[in-house]
Amino acid sequence: MNLKNVATTGLKLNMQMPNAMEMSELLQRLIQKPSGNNFGFAREAAASIIEERGLPGRKNEEYKYTNLSKILERNFGEFAGNEESAADLSALIPTLSENQLVFINGILSEELSNYNLPEGISVSSIEDSKELIAKDVDAKSDEFLLLNTSSLNTGIAINIAKSAVIETPVVLIHITDSSKNQAVAHPRVLVNGAKNTQAIIAEIFIGVGDALSFTNAVTEINCAANSNLSYIKIGNENGNQLHVGNTQVNVAEKAVFNAMTVNFGGKMVRNNLHISLNGSHSEANLNGLYVTDNKEHIDNHTVVDHKVPNCNSNELYKGIMNGSSTGIFNGKIYVRQDAQVTNAFQSNKNILLSDNATINTKPQLEIWADDVKCSHGCTTGKLDKEQLFYLRARGIGEHSAKLMLLDAYANEVIERIKDENLRTYVQGILHTKIDE
Repeated sequence: MNLKNVATTGLKLNMQMPNAMEMSELLQRLIQKPSGNNFGFAREAAASIIEERGLPGRKNEEYKYTNLSKILERNFGEFAGNEESAADLSALIPTLSENQLVFINGILSEELSNYNLPEGISVSSIEDSKELIAKDVDAKSDEFLLLNTSSLNTGIAINIAKSAVIETPVVLIHITDSSKNQAVAHPRVLVNGAKNTQAIIAEIFIGVGDALSFTNAVTEINCAANSNLSYIKIGNENGNQLHVGNTQVNVAEKAVFNAMTVNFGGKMVRNNLHISLNGSHSEANLNGLYVTDNKEHIDNHTVVDHKVPNCNSNELYKGIMNGSSTGIFNGKIYVRQDAQVTNAFQSNKNILLSDNATINTKPQLEIWADDVKCSHGCTTGKLDKEQLFYLRARGIGEHSAKLMLLDAYANEVIERIKDENLRTYVQGILHTKIDE
């Protein structure tokens, strides 16, 4: 496997800002020339749309609480392009699988990667999937997805062969390094699971450095008939990192897709997860955990679109907010008119550890079919005083008692990570985060 030419470096950032002169100067600093013409049409089409629409601000209902455009305008006016990392990043890379690909500021690092792919799975450049990329260029697409496409040079394609059962997870580790200056990365990942396949794909995002950085990632996943794919996204970013992730998933007949989204920090993080149930008797399971402190901001937007009959979806997102941090959850379930015999359940639960912490939650159902079983709900509160009293009465200190309750609360989500190494990794970050 030759991955030397595979990279996902950011090439272009187009934004509409209030001041045209500032806009022009900002683009001159951020736009980099593409290294080839592989995605020329898609890049130009996406750039045209995003230049006309601009990036979303507070007047956009979908980004009402997450105004990334303002931060980008304010902080990236002096951005002069990514510099080669001078830091020793090897210590940041966890060993989670026999198959790990490591990206530094969007560029594949052969030196830090370690992979020995089993039979039935291959990793290559995304260049052979130009038609799929072109389909993403739509006037209704998310602005940051369009931004990623307008910046596209190349990316990673993970192809799982028919009937292959891949027991070892494929782990992609994205490190955004702003230790020398501001950094921008636009990773692009495509996962194709053929019929009757089973696999686990994980993406881990890590931030390092004192300067502000911006990661704008897009992951596309296609689950063919009777496949069973699990996707795990773990964000362990620092307080200087901006992150937007768009994950688009298509699920075919009798396929099962499991999503896990876990975030432990970031200056401002936005996760868009859009799942389309396109084949009957398909299933989607969505789980999420977000843990914030200080002034961190984490925003999860999910969409599950039931398009055909006899499909199921289950969703559970939990949040723990401390300090002056902000958590946001907006979950939408669509049940189309033809999607009879649908089961769709959604739940969002939150714990506020500080009087200054904020949660904005909005579960939504839009149903056009008659024969359905659907429910949604949300809860927000503080740690249970009776449970705390019970533990304290048995000689457990207040701090330890709180940690035990938070650990049990979060583990309802974390225990659904099937791979032991990934589950242990997430639990370790959680324990460090809640014990700070």
